[in-house]
This record gives sequence, C-alpha cells and structure tokens, in this order.
Amino acid sequence: MIPSISQLTLLILVFPAAGALILAGRGWRLPRIVTRIVGPGVVWASFIVTLNLFLNKANGDFTYWTWIQSGSFNVPFNLFVDNLSIFMCLVITGVGGLIITYAVGYMAPENDASYARFFTYMDIFVFSMLLLVLAGNFVFLIVGWALVGLSSYFLIGFWYHKRSAVLAARKAFVMNVIGDVGMILGTFVIFVQFHSVTYASVFCGGCSANGYGPKLTESPALELAAFLLLVGAIAKSAQLPLHTWLPDAMEGPTPVSALIHAATMVTAGVYLVGRMHPIYDVAVYAHGAVAIVGAVTALFAATIAIVQTDIKRVLAYSTMSQIGYMFLAVGVGAYSAGFFHLLSHAFFKALLFMAAGNVIHAMHDEQDMRKYGGLLKQLPRTSWSFLIGSVSLVGVIPFVGFFSKEQILGAAFSKPDDSLALAVWVFGFITALITGFYTGRMWWMSFAGKPSPERPVEHPHEAPPVMLIPVFILAALATIGGFIQTRALGFGPQLVDDFLKSAVGKQPWEGGAAEVIATFATMILATLLFLGAYRIYIQHVWKPWSAVVPWAQRLLERKYYFDELYDAIFVRTMDWLARVGLRYVEEPVIDGVVVGTGELAQTGAHSLSLTQTGYFRNYVLVFVAGAIVVAVLVLARAGS
Repeated sequence: MIPSISQLTLLILVFPAAGALILAGRGWRLPRIVTRIVGPGVVWASFIVTLNLFLNKANGDFTYWTWIQSGSFNVPFNLFVDNLSIFMCLVITGVGGLIITYAVGYMAPENDASYARFFTYMDIFVFSMLLLVLAGNFVFLIVGWALVGLSSYFLIGFWYHKRSAVLAARKAFVMNVIGDVGMILGTFVIFVQFHSVTYASVFCGGCSANGYGPKLTESPALELAAFLLLVGAIAKSAQLPLHTWLPDAMEGPTPVSALIHAATMVTAGVYLVGRMHPIYDVAVYAHGAVAIVGAVTALFAATIAIVQTDIKRVLAYSTMSQIGYMFLAVGVGAYSAGFFHLLSHAFFKALLFMAAGNVIHAMHDEQDMRKYGGLLKQLPRTSWSFLIGSVSLVGVIPFVGFFSKEQILGAAFSKPDDSLALAVWVFGFITALITGFYTGRMWWMSFAGKPSPERPVEHPHEAPPVMLIPVFILAALATIGGFIQTRALGFGPQLVDDFLKSAVGKQPWEGGAAEVIATFATMILATLLFLGAYRIYIQHVWKPWSAVVPWAQRLLERKYYFDELYDAIFVRTMDWLARVGLRYVEEPVIDGVVVGTGELAQTGAHSLSLTQTGYFRNYVLVFVAGAIVVAVLVLARAGS
C-alpha cells in the first residue's frame, strides 16, 4: 500500500522523534554502532520522505486530530504542506543530515552514555525544527518554536561540566524565552482579530489550504501582531538587540554550532517572516522594521568579526551578519531572494563550521587562529574546503554566495525611489566589503604563512573520512549551487523563485544593467579586501588598521559593550531588587507570617499546658464546673 501525502508528511516528524526515543531510552546500553546508525539515519529517512513530497509536488493542509475544542475555539493538530515548508524541510534534513553524520566522527571520543545523549538531543532538535516549519496553526508553531529553544539549551550546554557552557546555554534559553513571549502575545492578537489560529483561516478566509486567497487589509491589530511576532524572529535569529546569546553558543560542540548556525535555528526568524508574509505585506511599519533590523545587524556583526581571534566566534558573528542579509531581503519584499540566501548560507556556513571543526580536532581543541598558521600544506583537504566556503561567504563568482547575496543587494538597489531600500542597500554594500576583509583575515591567519610557535600540535593530521565526506559534499554544493539561480547576472534559471512563487509571491526584481554593474563592483571590492588581508597579516606590508585607531579595536573587542549594558540594566537591577525584597518583603512579611504562625501555635500550646497539673481533683473540679455552666445555659434557654 502506497502511503498518502498526509501519511508521508507525518512520517517526516515521526522518524526523528522515534530516533530520539530509542536513543533516550536504551541508547547508552546499546552497542555504539546502533547510535551511529539511528542518530543520523532517522534524519536521512525524513530527507528521503521530504524529497518524495518535493518530486510529487505535494500541497495540502492535513488535519490529524482535534487537540482543543471549546465552543468556537478550535486547535487542530494539522500540518501545512506547501513549497515553502518543503523547501525548509529539505534544508533542515539535507544539510542537517550531513552535519549529524559528521558528528559521528567528531563526537567519537565521548563515552557511550554521552554519545547516545548527544544524538538524542540532535534528533529532538531536528524534530522541533520540522514541527516549526510544518505546523499548520499558530499554536503548534509556538510549540515547535519553544522546543527548538529547549533543545538548543540542551545542545549548547552539552558539556555541562564546563561552567562557560552552562552559562551560555542559560543565556540562549533566556533570550529565546523573551522571543517566545512575543510569539504568544502576537498569536493572541491574531486570535482576537480573526477568531482562529489556523493559517488557512487567517491567511485565506475560506479559500483552499494550498493558496493564500484574499489579501488581508491593513489594521492597527495586524501591525501590533507583526511587531510582536518580529520579537520572536529577532530572538531566534540573534538579531539586534536580542543577539548576545549567539557568540556564547560556541561553547557547544562544533556540530551543534554548525546545526544551529547554518541550516536550522537561526533561520527560523526568516522563515517566520516569510510564512507570515500576508501579514507583513500589509503591516507596513513592521515590514520596514524587519529590513532595518536586518541591515543594522548585518553591519554591526560584521564589524565585530574583524577583531575576533576564536575561529568559531568569527563564524558566529558572520552568521549573525548573513542572517541580517536575509532579514534585509524579506524586509524589502524580496522573499525568494532571502530564502535563496538561506539555502546558500546553509551550504557554505555548514561547510565552514565543519571544516573549522576538522582544524580544531587536529589542533587538540585549540580555537585561537593566532596559534594556527601554515595548515595549507599539512591539512590540504580541509584547507581547500575552508577556502571554498570562505570565498562563497565573500561572494566571489561562481560560488553560491555570489548569486544569493548579490540578488539581495540587487533587489534593494533596484528600488531607487524607495528611501528605505536605498538605505539598507548602503548597509548591505558596506557589510559585503567588511565581510571580504574579516573572511580573508580568518583564512590567511589560519592556513597561510608559517606555523605559529604556539601551535599545540606540530604535525596535525586530517580528519577521518566520516568527517571529510560531508565537508566535500558541502564544498561541491557551495561551488555549483548558485547555478540554480543566476539572477544576479540578469539571465539564466530562476529555480528558487519559480518554486517558491506559489508560497511567497513573485520576486519583485527582474535585474537590469545598473544592478548587474553594482553586483560585480561589490564582488570585486570584497575580493580585493580578502586579498588585502594577506598583505596585512601574512606579509606585514601594511600597518594593521587597529594600530591607527586603537580605540575602535577596544570597542569592537568589547562588542560595543552590549553585555556590560545588559548586565548594568537588567542583571544588577534584578540583583538589587532581590536584595531589597529579601530585606523588606521576604524576611519581615513572608518569613514573618510563617515564623509567627509557628510561634503563636507554640505559645498557645504552652499556655494550655499549664492546665495539665496531674491532680485528679483539679480535673473533677473542671468537669463539674463545666457541667454546671452547661446546665445553667440549658435552663436559661428553656425558660425563655
């Protein structure tokens, strides 16, 4: 019997959920080979099912049961399948499958219990992301949203014996909960406005589930809902000002960094804006805020990446910057351009993180780039793979990053009459140049020149095949993946645009001569800055910029003092309130009531104990006196 589309859709969720249950229940007792097969195997099974839906052009809104029914309030468990959800599922399970396969080798030194626990968390994470993108209503969107935050807490704090990992996990969880509150309040506003929480009812009215139908109309309620949902998107995607958790999340194992920062968690905010595009298309101010947040974050994070010395932190700030590009795109209405960059970023950023993991693995967990140098000859496969990811991040033709990033900038540049689009293009252009510089600095410092005298390993060795093969696959995808959409050149296929058109509408930019010229100018300047980093950090021909403006170096090293600012405003304030509350509320009032009640009972008991004399005559006297009193009362009542 051939499974129906609704059954196949459910299987996408069932596979990683079943894998997590198996590994959580018996994984530590089973042979390690079982964990190696089940951990990544269930994700690949979901990928095959998703690929089947893609090839069969599946669409539909499938309701499996009613979860809550109270009067007119109805929350079904329904999964919404359209081209956008299939696109996201392919990225999550495809790139996610490569990352989890890579982890089989990377996490090999862990003992059996920790090994099984790690893959349990990874499968839970993948299940949560798939639920988020397949949910057909706002309630289960929030459930998936919260589960992603919870599983990321588990993964970032996986090495719980490290205090820094525990603190990083806690920070990520708190920041994500702030976003969850925005999501919940936004959903409440939508329910009050539409008396429904399903996408079909809110977006389509009574239309079919695989199309958005009638357009929504602008209203203050939709603006409020859009801004509240944006809070959730900002927190999950680590955009300003809820961004401080992302660099600290590097405390987790490298496969966790790759999974969270490349293909899944941080892209959830972009998916949210794209999925809610009927709302954002009419919520003009909230939609503009998306573009502004993305443009500012892109530039902000790129400047901080210039001074980082930890290779994973450079990639973390790069992730924040590239997610800013995606926000910029969806904020100016170029939804398919944003999602194309999401796909592109999944390829080259997962490649960079895993190649960096190979280097860290070879360097005995050393992550300081200043202690590398000269790795090109000793780790040639990893070095060249890292270079492919680097030039793709910079946006060098013909790598995938060129086509996706420049399409975003072209979409903004093609709106000369739109002051917001022009402003965010300027931010994006400057960010592209800075990206070329800090990426060049990272690659040249790590792989070129002479080995650092502080290097912990004199003769590093390449990673095993299980860690190299996923890297090679992603390197190939980063090299040729851009040719599925060459729109940045103004001609060629538009496969991503065409595929997503039914879900997010047509791309509003067709590309002209001016956009193509601007595209190539950006690429050339960014490439020159990539090469210029060699002159500074390897040949030492030019003076480092930090020697000219040392105050800027300090400012960027302190990350614009955001952590210190939050510590002063929130942490210290809450500590002060806690101390005041302890002194004036908890001790005198709350503790006083509890302690006073006990003392009152003790005093009363002591007073009553005085009547316990031990003499029989006293007890008889009390009994007789009581009997007389009762008799008098009875006679008095009878007489009345």
